[in-house]
Amino acid sequence: MKWFFKCLKQYADFSGRARRKEYWWFTVINFIIMMALMIGFCIPLIKIGYNSAVAGVDDFDEMEIMLTAMKSPFLYIYLIYYLAIIIPSLAVMVRRLHDIGKSGFWAFFICGGSLLGTISSYIQGTNTVAYILIALAGFVICIISLVWMFTNSDYGPNQYGPNPKGEGNPTEEQTTLTE
Repeated sequence: MKWFFKCLKQYADFSGRARRKEYWWFTVINFIIMMALMIGFCIPLIKIGYNSAVAGVDDFDEMEIMLTAMKSPFLYIYLIYYLAIIIPSLAVMVRRLHDIGKSGFWAFFICGGSLLGTISSYIQGTNTVAYILIALAGFVICIISLVWMFTNSDYGPNQYGPNPKGEGNPTEEQTTLTE
């Protein structure tokens, strides 16, 4: 939990480096919170489906489903949380990329991979070749970003700062001797 709160304290801090532990603990806890909110949002919708099935109704009243969804406080909590967590998520991703010696601009590449996945789901039935190419590009970008996020830190300091693990960083004594 301390890593999650550390990232929240560094809300919009895009400088420096973040260890794998910091990035992945933040990501896992964020995922758990978002899934809990999504489950809370879906429970009333599942109840509608269950009640319709028990009553023997084959088609759902779409307006009832939409109104039930809009009444759910979990929807609004989810949206507020999602909007609030975007910046710290990007910040910890940029710091993680810095930790392996990559520019923070590679975060655009990673976010673009997610966007390609979304685009491919919309064009799935319209153009098979475009769908395959876009989905494949998104998949490759996701694999590359996973490899980067699991890559060990650069040993010692790099252009983005000292190693957050402390490995290879010059000691205070070494720093004063070189000055």
